[in-house]
Amino acid sequence: MSINYDVVYKDLIKLLGESAVSNDPVRRFAWSTDASYFRIVPEIVVHADNLEQAKHTLAIARAHKVPVTFRAAGTSLSGQAIGDGILLILGHDGFRTIEVSPDSNKITLGAAVIGSDANAALKPLNKKIGPDPATLTSAMVGGIVSNNASGMCCGTAQNSYQTIASVKLLFADGTELDTGCDKSKAAFTQSHGELLDSLTALAKLTRSNEVLAQRIRKKYSIKNTTGYSINSLVDFEDPFELINHLIVGAEGTLAFVEEVTYHTVDEAKFKASAMAVFFNMVDAASAIPPIIGDSVAAAELLDWASIKAVTGKKGMPDWLSTLPEGAAILLIESRANDAQTLESYTQDIIAKLSHLKTERPITFSSDASVYSKYWAMRSGLFPIIGGERPKGSSVIIEDVAFNVEHLAEAAADLTALFNKHGYPEGVIYGHALAGNFHFIITPTFASQADIERFQGFMQDVAEMVIHKYDGSMKAEHGTGRAVAPFVEMEWGADAYTLMKRIKHIFDPEGMLNPGVILNDDSTVHVKNIKPCPVVDDFVDKCIECGFCEKTCPTSALNFSPRQRIATLREIERLEQSGDKAAAAEMRAAAKYDVVDTCAACQLCTIACPVDNSMGQLVRKLRTPYISTTEQKVLDFQAKHFGAVNQVISSGFDMLGVIHKITGDGITSALMKTGRLISKEVPYWNPDFPKGGKLPKPSPAKVGQETVVYFPACGGRTFGPTPKDPDNRTLPEVVVTLLERAGYNVITPEKTRDLCCGQMWESKGDFKNADAKRQELIDAVSKMTNGGKLPVVVDALSCTYRTLSGNPKVQIIDLVEFMHDNLLTKLNISKKVNVALHLGCSARKMKLEPKMQAIADACSAQVLKPAGIDCCGYAGEKGLYKPEINASALRNIKKLIPVEIKEGYYANRMCEVGLTQHSGISYRHLAYLLEECSR
Repeated sequence: MSINYDVVYKDLIKLLGESAVSNDPVRRFAWSTDASYFRIVPEIVVHADNLEQAKHTLAIARAHKVPVTFRAAGTSLSGQAIGDGILLILGHDGFRTIEVSPDSNKITLGAAVIGSDANAALKPLNKKIGPDPATLTSAMVGGIVSNNASGMCCGTAQNSYQTIASVKLLFADGTELDTGCDKSKAAFTQSHGELLDSLTALAKLTRSNEVLAQRIRKKYSIKNTTGYSINSLVDFEDPFELINHLIVGAEGTLAFVEEVTYHTVDEAKFKASAMAVFFNMVDAASAIPPIIGDSVAAAELLDWASIKAVTGKKGMPDWLSTLPEGAAILLIESRANDAQTLESYTQDIIAKLSHLKTERPITFSSDASVYSKYWAMRSGLFPIIGGERPKGSSVIIEDVAFNVEHLAEAAADLTALFNKHGYPEGVIYGHALAGNFHFIITPTFASQADIERFQGFMQDVAEMVIHKYDGSMKAEHGTGRAVAPFVEMEWGADAYTLMKRIKHIFDPEGMLNPGVILNDDSTVHVKNIKPCPVVDDFVDKCIECGFCEKTCPTSALNFSPRQRIATLREIERLEQSGDKAAAAEMRAAAKYDVVDTCAACQLCTIACPVDNSMGQLVRKLRTPYISTTEQKVLDFQAKHFGAVNQVISSGFDMLGVIHKITGDGITSALMKTGRLISKEVPYWNPDFPKGGKLPKPSPAKVGQETVVYFPACGGRTFGPTPKDPDNRTLPEVVVTLLERAGYNVITPEKTRDLCCGQMWESKGDFKNADAKRQELIDAVSKMTNGGKLPVVVDALSCTYRTLSGNPKVQIIDLVEFMHDNLLTKLNISKKVNVALHLGCSARKMKLEPKMQAIADACSAQVLKPAGIDCCGYAGEKGLYKPEINASALRNIKKLIPVEIKEGYYANRMCEVGLTQHSGISYRHLAYLLEECSR
């Protein structure tokens, strides 16, 4: 029967509200991508922040017989986080419970908790969660459990299957179950006794089939995520333990995961790593069996193609270029809770490998600065290959597993298949201890022939993995759609029948994530492949992994960089296909989400494994939207910036007077009327600051060092807000502080004329932006006595942009200058507590440690509100697109305890937004240091 999605949408809106539901074509398309090579556009997208929203969604889906796909972070690689019908995405605020048990042996986590955040909560207790996928800093617990995701160290001993204690579930029929609660289990037994009986009977039947039971045990002796976790049928008899463990790796096809309780594992206090270099892959692979045991925590194998891929790249060891052709590397790590045990472990490994010839002696280092370089080579492999692939090509990572004695031969067979099918760039690396190989290829899917070539390759891989080695087609990335056609081929008819029965027991209507894990279409893995058209050098390397989403300030508002890039790629595809009208329509419809609301903070570039720069592309995309009139205004502002800057500053003084006389209502109405005349009029904010003032430095003193101080636009334009306890402007405070520390201070003669150009660049006016930057560099350079004097700038973003102009004199941010030059010259009395923001500019300049050190020197307690990575003010954009700032800081007020009354950063515009949404005064760290050093 056909589904009327208009009715479904209206029903969802009634129960969930418009903010949680979207059927907008652009947004549906944008959310149709995950880290896999598939794209399926949903009809409706729901963002659920609580269980009630999920329950309502399933109820409406049942009523209309609509399929539902669950999605956490969307970092999955096999197509299991996309689907048609309703795509239910975990919201940006809910399902984030983190509760550690009193003895620290268990941790309860909401489905939307990011794995690294769980470990951050456990770190002070020397504990961690068992699963350690490479996506741990982005992947959410719901996805980690649902994929049985693992990584370099957890193997098969500490993955979700082995460490899950209990789980809270929502079944397709709307029933809730908490397998860790006796009351919940009793109620479920009453309502779903038949389901429990069916599972118990299925497990009993499986155990009675000795041949099948033995095959299951053998298959799970190595990593395996192909199909359902049917090892639970031979490992457990209790029906609730069966549910616990069948949910692991079920990829959202059996129930909605609300919350998971893990048994925690110990985090070793001492670590050492060695890089064993062998002359060939056979020797490297043969080193694995003898070292398996307590002495080894991780062993990563890199083939010759992998070594060649990273040789000569930034951060890689220089000696890689001297290795003989065909060499292979085994990265080995040992971990222990005391130094003596660690030493015994490393000596044990060296002894066990003494019979093998290596290119260089095997030596372990416990120095993190040394061994981190080893692992940088391993972690750098994927981004290097992904970033250097040909334009228009995709990057596909598959993972397979073998018994360790077959690793060398299997690697040779895989390499042969690369060459046979035209993927000579293919590389092999992986978690050797678990017999787990990852391989990367970079195919192009521009034609049907390309797709057929990939299909033939995967068929040959399956034949080799399954029939020659009886290995796993999926070791840790989940079955999804990528391997669904090979599940029965790998497991056989009896086991496949068990899996179908499991699906029917949990989801008899087949409503949840249909087509994933079990699929009768033998070609589903080569359908719905997303194209990768060339868009721009700034983003063409994007692999749509989603690593950018955690820190993007607009993820909760509308889009992250991943969604913006996916949308731009579709617009380009439409252009290339000749459908200019559709491309123009989508471009216009997507302008607000893609271009207008990107903060261009560049945190995505920091998180991106292939160094995309969505922020820079968005600025470039804004250029064509500048009208002739707008360009004239921008030119006028650049030419007469001193006057413009003074007018703005005076205007905010006047605005403050009007507000004081008329109140919020009338002031807001006046601003609203002004916006009808010009979009340069900002939205009203009762926490708007007064106008700023420029300082008057004291006369120079003989014998003192001199600094050139440039007060950036923000601090000299915007003074204190109504919440600030100090009526002085930032430049006044900075001069006081510098002079107190024994410096003569000089400032540019026409300070208000000068600007780094950021306000023009953010609008896409690069010509004026770069001209203003050069004007600033020239002006301050003349004041440095031939480069002998440092130039101090008091806004992180301004410093960053000025430095990008490659000045020939020393330009240093005020934060760095305070840390390096002032702390030791001042007598400091500490405050009790303060809040500290470490925003995007601080991260780009890598100044977080120095900011933290200044705050620690001035306060006994320093709070950094969790998850606030960028304030979203984006320079002056917060004045005209306040929804970005509001979304980015939507949680800050509840994250700051009532006893903390003041916060600090180092960018005036950001501080204005932080003040508005936190409810406390945020100012530059200079205020803190000045107050504490009086």
